Amino acid sequence: MSHRRQWVLGSIAITIWYVWAAIRLIPPQPMLANAIPTHWWSWAYAHLAYTDIFALYHNHQLFNHALPYIQTPIEYPVLMGILMWIAAWAGSALGYYLVTALFLWMAALLFFRWLVQWSPKTAWGFSLTPMLLTYGLLNWDVIGLCLMMGAIWLFERGRYNASAVTFAAAVFFKFFPIFYLPYIAIALWRDHKRDVLGRMVAWFFGVSALINLPFAVANPSNWSLFYRFNAQRPVSTDLWNNVWIHLASVRAVDLISLLLVVAVFLISARHVWRGGSVYHAAALLFAIFLLVNKVFSPQYMLWLMGFGMIAEWPLWTFGLLSVGGVADYVNSMAILHLYNVGARSANWYAANIYPLGLLLRYLVIAASSVGAIFSRRQAIEADVPQTSSRGSELRY
Repeated sequence: MSHRRQWVLGSIAITIWYVWAAIRLIPPQPMLANAIPTHWWSWAYAHLAYTDIFALYHNHQLFNHALPYIQTPIEYPVLMGILMWIAAWAGSALGYYLVTALFLWMAALLFFRWLVQWSPKTAWGFSLTPMLLTYGLLNWDVIGLCLMMGAIWLFERGRYNASAVTFAAAVFFKFFPIFYLPYIAIALWRDHKRDVLGRMVAWFFGVSALINLPFAVANPSNWSLFYRFNAQRPVSTDLWNNVWIHLASVRAVDLISLLLVVAVFLISARHVWRGGSVYHAAALLFAIFLLVNKVFSPQYMLWLMGFGMIAEWPLWTFGLLSVGGVADYVNSMAILHLYNVGARSANWYAANIYPLGLLLRYLVIAASSVGAIFSRRQAIEADVPQTSSRGSELRY
């Protein structure tokens, strides 16, 4: 199938997901008229229709057009807060929501367009995943994915300065694209492109300073909330603190997670140095990070799919991630709803059903990652040619 035909068909599928998501997330009119009052949460959980877009419109006084990071703190990187503020000028909660949905839909189409040219086979996984229905409008993640893909696209085409600028925008929109940067640095040093590395470092830090310094100087406390908020977050009921494991110490979990992530990074960095794929290494490291991090938000599964698609994981892994991601969404909304309404069954669900959802989540992440590793090994053994920073070989 030609790229153009795949682009058209996939774009139609993505549009259907987004229109469906946009309609089902709109709350009743009385809630919209009151800038999303408290009882919106009850409606959202009960209808599997929660979205940060509406929630943060109220929480961060976006309806008053308070300047992000200067007049109001926001627990996200700077560029996301700026986009939220811009969208709020639509004049109402519904207008803000629809403008934001439009941005996210366009970002999804652009991400898909690049994917079609990058890896047509894996691109189908994105356009067909039901996670676009559950997570496409839950948060601003798809814009971060689009920026990340754009930075990688530019890097592969030798437009290194533009890639560094786009990576800076991606990192200070959602931060997860930072997982690529150390591997890119290693690959450039390995390939004796140290002048390129120097320019990319200069552009990245220069643009990062341009993005952050005005807010950091104007209101250091509000600007630094993103970093303090994530450092101080308690251990959620995910891998470390549940019915099977009871480790709620933030310090202990942070230390264990850091050691595990660093260990995997050192191993994967060695493979990149020996000619391995930047993109496979970053996808593996990100998967390990999701497994051991103290907090897991359900939409992170969409990010893992994005990392996997860029690394050209097998198509079946995206089907598995989709099943796990949708199940995780339903499981999370169900327990939030039960506790929100004070249901008698809430504790029973938390003890018996919710942990099974967690187990499914982590089995899906582990199975997808391990499957990708073995698929990569088989491709290498079959002498499938690999090019560019995608790696000459990666001997897992």
